[in-house]
Amino acid sequence: MANKNAGWNFEWDRSESCQFTKYKHNQYYDWHCDSWDKPYERKNKDDPDNGKIRKLSMTCQLTDGSEYTGGELEFDFRNYDPHMRDESQHLRRAKEILPKGSIIVFPSFVWHRVKPVTAGTRYSLVVWHLGKPFK
Repeated sequence: MANKNAGWNFEWDRSESCQFTKYKHNQYYDWHCDSWDKPYERKNKDDPDNGKIRKLSMTCQLTDGSEYTGGELEFDFRNYDPHMRDESQHLRRAKEILPKGSIIVFPSFVWHRVKPVTAGTRYSLVVWHLGKPFK
């Protein structure tokens, strides 16, 4: 539904196993994107992930934002406009994911990070949706 409502309309047909993530004090995940330009090449050619790429990433918040500090999920949209040099123009903090049970879906090629947790523990569930490479 998020894929359709956002207007991406990415074609995907399977999801990877969920990843449970626990961020304790000073733990973080630095800048990265979840996708790459080369599809999975599995030794077993019958593997359903073979020839697919990650197209959509989803994070489900399992801890309410009031139960920890730090641990902000941030996106870097500078790739959409290379003229954006000022960090405040291209960084976006995902505040809508702070309530427990919130879900955010985004294209897997978007750069993002989780900043260090400074107090408490942040739990999340992440899943990636796969499809044939973009045309």
